[in-house]
Amino acid sequence: MLEDGIQLFQMSVTGDGPGLNMKLWLYLPRGNHAAKSLPCVFIAPAGSNLMVGMALSDGDRQEHLPYAKAGFAVIAYELDGPMEGRTMASLYAAVPKFMASHGGVDNARTAVEYTLARVPEVDQERLYTAGHSSAATVALDMTAADPRIKACCAYAAVPNLRNRLKPAIVTALGKKTPGFDAFVDSASPSQHIDVLKTKPILLFIAEDDTNVRTQSVKDFAAALRQAGATQVELATTATGGHFNSMIAEGIPKGIAFLKEVDAKAKK
Repeated sequence: MLEDGIQLFQMSVTGDGPGLNMKLWLYLPRGNHAAKSLPCVFIAPAGSNLMVGMALSDGDRQEHLPYAKAGFAVIAYELDGPMEGRTMASLYAAVPKFMASHGGVDNARTAVEYTLARVPEVDQERLYTAGHSSAATVALDMTAADPRIKACCAYAAVPNLRNRLKPAIVTALGKKTPGFDAFVDSASPSQHIDVLKTKPILLFIAEDDTNVRTQSVKDFAAALRQAGATQVELATTATGGHFNSMIAEGIPKGIAFLKEVDAKAKK
């Protein structure tokens, strides 16, 4: 039992194949909940370099709890291929695992399957994704890949991996790991605009973000709108940097956005 009566359940999923060996954290808001009464937000851990996966850590909870306090069930899931060390050898070992999971999309799908099978309180028609930085990129990719995901909140996402990763690294990994060059494009949300334009999307970025180029997020929002999207909201803030802006302003805006979407889904 956590603050504000939130219940936390920690599970492990095991199996053979991509997306089948990871921890899942389920948060349920205060109180008892009837079957199919709760919307659910799926969140991956941030901090990846977009070439490898990430494990969950206690520090991730500050990104999870606000949604549970607002009445959402939350499923936090890990991403295949976390680095074990900071050497090139550990990078080369992790990249194929992350690629095999389609950049974490398979992990997200497993999280959805587990939730629908084992968490009766969750309404299968009210599933959403959210994430920060690298996890925002995963959230957008999952939103594009899985029709069960109805909306997405992406805070400081990287829309185009090719513009983010150093060409020398892409070349080196392409020689070491067959298919990596194509993966750089397939894992880029900018390549999935035709699907993303059909769903409610919130994009958030701080003007003083020194990690993700603010203009890249603005350009991505413009590209979605130019493609015909009518449910894309771009939210910016002047200060707060890469992380604090997300905690202080991004997530509250995301919760308000998802509540509006969810109110329509319940009708």
